[in-house]
Amino acid sequence: MKRLFTTYIPHSLAIMAIIAGICYLVNTLRYSSAFLDPVGQTLSNFTMTDSYFQIENTNADEVADVNMDIVLYDLSGCYSRAEIAAGIQAMHDAGARCIALDCIFGPNNSDTLANDSLIRVVSRCKNVIAACRMVPNYDNFIKEESFFVKATGCVEACVNVQNETIRNFYKTLEFGDTTLSTFVHEIVKMSYPETYEMWEKRAGNEELIHYKQTFFNKIHIYDEFFEEDFKDKVVLVGDFQDLRDFHDIPIAVNGARRICGTTIHGYAIATLTTPGRLITLMPERSALWLGILYTLLYCIIYCFINEKYNDVSGFLSTSLQIFMMLALVFFGGYLFLEKQYNLSLAYALVGTGLAAYAAEIFYYVLFKIQKIRAKKNPGEKTFEQQIVEYTENR
Repeated sequence: MKRLFTTYIPHSLAIMAIIAGICYLVNTLRYSSAFLDPVGQTLSNFTMTDSYFQIENTNADEVADVNMDIVLYDLSGCYSRAEIAAGIQAMHDAGARCIALDCIFGPNNSDTLANDSLIRVVSRCKNVIAACRMVPNYDNFIKEESFFVKATGCVEACVNVQNETIRNFYKTLEFGDTTLSTFVHEIVKMSYPETYEMWEKRAGNEELIHYKQTFFNKIHIYDEFFEEDFKDKVVLVGDFQDLRDFHDIPIAVNGARRICGTTIHGYAIATLTTPGRLITLMPERSALWLGILYTLLYCIIYCFINEKYNDVSGFLSTSLQIFMMLALVFFGGYLFLEKQYNLSLAYALVGTGLAAYAAEIFYYVLFKIQKIRAKKNPGEKTFEQQIVEYTENR
């Protein structure tokens, strides 16, 4: 126990300082060296939750869910604003809970009658939510919105995505000094007051989309429909053939890893409204502390092994490293699947993965320094000599 505080913990803290230095160096190079960008992108585009969703979707044809609250309304092939206005009016008259337009209607001066019809319909239907998008422009952003928003005063929400592979959804998004409510946030606020109140009470702005395969009722604008198809439903309106609005998702859904953004909004809403889907995310600060403590534990055990079992320390330390990393992954999987808690493993896995290498650097430098000191003080034993003597006398 005495050596725990005099040797193992001080050495472990020094090793962790080296780990921090390595991480800082890699992080700096990643942003300054173009050739490292693919590595950074690969790391940022992988999370352990992808594997858990893949497990949950095993035999998806037998266990897939059906969501009866959400309707996907497809505008593909329709370019008439008058017909779209008629469709919105029909959905409203059928009793739709919310009509969310996941498309932006830019100015069109060639068909003023169609524009006027769309303005009149949206003005009458108070359950319409219009999409907007923030587009980078040099050092600021330009807001793209439908031409009728200001004239009708309808609710507006942001549909920007935050990364290449869509894993999360948010309450709000920030663009410089501008903060906008998201599409899902406004839809839930209008359609599910109790769910919205629960969501507002949850800490954090970010939620994980639960990609358990789900079937939504899909209706094309030119299809025949009945009143019950829309009554009390959340209708997500979009162009499901527009490839510009297709995004990568972490697992295959219906055999596709790239799906329409409107469908992704459907999965985000289903995550909030379906019992057992909402995953509690570990806060970033907690994840960092988990990484520090878990890495420190490995380093302490490593230092103990290096001193007590020097002759087989390489084998034991590598085995320990693999065991601790796998144990953390399995524990994280259990919490995710059984407790709906997403244990953030990034810091712990990176720290544990680098610890053995950092320890080798530390002991190499330590032994070199002590050899230099031993030459100046011939009677002084180095730490390396103490380890060898202890191993031989064991």
